[in-house]
Amino acid sequence: MRHQENTRAGRTPAPAPLATLAALATLAFALAGCASKGPQGYGAPSAQQETAAQAQQQLQNAQQATQVDNAQTYLDLITQMQQAGQWYASLAHTEAFEQQYGVNPESRLMRADALRNTGQVEQARQAYLALLQGATTARARRGLGLLYASQGQYGQAVEQLDKARQLNPIDANVLSDLAYAHMLDGRLAAAQMPIMQASQLAPANARVQLNMALFWLASGNQAQASQLLRQLAQPQAKGALPMIDQTSLQTLQAQLTSVRDAVRLRGDSLPAEVGAGAAVSSAPVLPSVLPPALPPVPTLGTRPEARATEALPETLPAGITRRILLSEPPGAAGAAPASPL
Repeated sequence: MRHQENTRAGRTPAPAPLATLAALATLAFALAGCASKGPQGYGAPSAQQETAAQAQQQLQNAQQATQVDNAQTYLDLITQMQQAGQWYASLAHTEAFEQQYGVNPESRLMRADALRNTGQVEQARQAYLALLQGATTARARRGLGLLYASQGQYGQAVEQLDKARQLNPIDANVLSDLAYAHMLDGRLAAAQMPIMQASQLAPANARVQLNMALFWLASGNQAQASQLLRQLAQPQAKGALPMIDQTSLQTLQAQLTSVRDAVRLRGDSLPAEVGAGAAVSSAPVLPSVLPPALPPVPTLGTRPEARATEALPETLPAGITRRILLSEPPGAAGAAPASPL
């Protein structure tokens, strides 16, 4: 009667209490859950167990992500060591990394590079051979090529570096290494294409550009070499250091002597567009490419005994060696030179 009177009077019915609505909603969800869930009973996980399992899985995923991040940070630190020429330290750290995080392709490659650059030739060779499948193939081929070049086995070095080039045709470092191996083998004509490609692909890569200068000098093209070396001797930006220094040019001069000797022994000839009007001479790297503050490049003698007494020191100053593009790998004193990583 009261409800009818309120309606007749035009009043709106009072809303149901909130607690009642919440109870109805809970009951509806419960009924829906019963309808959607499979049979429950002995051996079936409860809702609490499922929630706990999901939380545990999320925790494990977070721990794995943290471990991966820490592992990558460690690998980056090892990479920096190797770029600074700290090969012995990097070898120790690769072992420590693998003990803590396990072996992976990147750590195996770093270990192989460290073995090569610490003079452990056979161990490095075996390490590279074990990496000649999958994503590591190209880098392992390059490592083998540099290893063979450091032993004066230029035919095998060229074979491995060319296979690396085929796997990654736009890798300027591989192209530069391939050209350098050809030059050490006395084959200037074969070195022309890869070094031209590398030079244009990586104009800011000092090692590549010095190999380009070596090719011009070995070809007798003093004008092109002088122009390139002057550019490299000038800072590329305000406040930046030049790409080359006095030690770089001294090393370039020493390597030029080795390449010229190899060319004479093989009697190689250049393509007409490169060798026209160019004569391979014993002239030193032009001292005019240096800034006035630096002393001129010393002239190396042409007699074998003169070369022996005027050769560069075996150990070069730390901090400069990574900017020298044609130096021997550390730990391989007396071995044939090969471009470092």
